[in-house]
Amino acid sequence: MTGTDNAGRYGLAAYSLDAYVPERVVDEMYDGRALTRMLVRKVRRRLPGARTQGRPEAVAACYAGITVFDRPEHHQGGLAFGRDVPRILNELGIGRCARLCEFCAGPGYIGYSLLASGWCETLALVEIDPAAVAVARRTAAHNGIVHRVAVHESDVLDAVPDTERWDVVVANPPHFLPDPDEPPSHQRFDADWDVHRRFYAGVKRHMSPGGVVVMIENVAGSDPDLFADMIRAGGGTPREVHPGTDVHGAPNGLYCMVSDW
Repeated sequence: MTGTDNAGRYGLAAYSLDAYVPERVVDEMYDGRALTRMLVRKVRRRLPGARTQGRPEAVAACYAGITVFDRPEHHQGGLAFGRDVPRILNELGIGRCARLCEFCAGPGYIGYSLLASGWCETLALVEIDPAAVAVARRTAAHNGIVHRVAVHESDVLDAVPDTERWDVVVANPPHFLPDPDEPPSHQRFDADWDVHRRFYAGVKRHMSPGGVVVMIENVAGSDPDLFADMIRAGGGTPREVHPGTDVHGAPNGLYCMVSDW
């Protein structure tokens, strides 16, 4: 499943929200005021000299009553994946659990979607970017669910408390090795697969017995056999490589690396 052709590697349709949710449904997720704010932001982005970095957070989605905030620069596919992961977990036979973790969480699109759908009782989010961590915490505070959500600012798992134990981990990690023709991005590129390697080396101590890890990866960016070796080295067992599909069953350029712990 390794890909060597750079064409289209960084622009999969799978990263687009409308690959999973019809426009009508997207519109219905927001009230009139939110839609007006979205329209204003869209117009501003098209103005000459418009910038996205440094903008304040804004409503990105509403999952079954949980309003999720983000910043434009955090959009890396999770906003789409967040609505699709329940279907993936169903396909994998992974049921509801007590505590779920989203690793490389960004603002927590996937984690908050699963919490809202009742997939877990409590949620842990692990993210290195302080701005994304701040937005994820705002979401928890705004929705009155701070008692159910722990947000850890951490370089991989280094700053995650030893007391954290997870039944399921889901992640949309950086999918590619660095590209000399592209600007650096910790959201997109994982130098020497260091983030993956360190995650798999340390996650066992946070997993409940029988815990499962589901990492969403890019067919064009990585070889599952490499990750399987990392999983075994960390004390886990590779379960399967689950092909990614859209809601119609067509391949979408992604795959899930599933492992048991």
